[in-house]
Amino acid sequence: MVVFDTESLLIFYLGEKGADVVENLLEKIARKEVIGLINIVNLTEFYYILYRKDASIAEEKVRNLKAFGIKIVPASNSIWKEAGKIKAKYAISLADAFAAATAIIKKDKLVAGMDKDFNKINIPLIRVR
Repeated sequence: MVVFDTESLLIFYLGEKGADVVENLLEKIARKEVIGLINIVNLTEFYYILYRKDASIAEEKVRNLKAFGIKIVPASNSIWKEAGKIKAKYAISLADAFAAATAIIKKDKLVAGMDKDFNKINIPLIRVR
């Protein structure tokens, strides 16, 4: 299983360096070789970043993510509490704390971009660049 941080998905959809790594993972998810997860907080962040550019693009990309088979993880008690602990302990964004907490609770690798904030937290990472 893999958990996607917002930045990694934006890298893919904006065609930036590292998009091929994300594309490979998404194709594996579509073929049901890998389970892909995104926390609802990160999906919200993904949506609003794209929505600022174009509302229809935001809607399309969320539909597209779901078509790959990515499962949306709710902010359950264990995840939101872990995110709160991470946010209190490390100087990272709230969305990054939720991505990290989801990976920790689900015992998965976190798919991340260049964000160095994740280096502070002891979680396995797949860096897309």
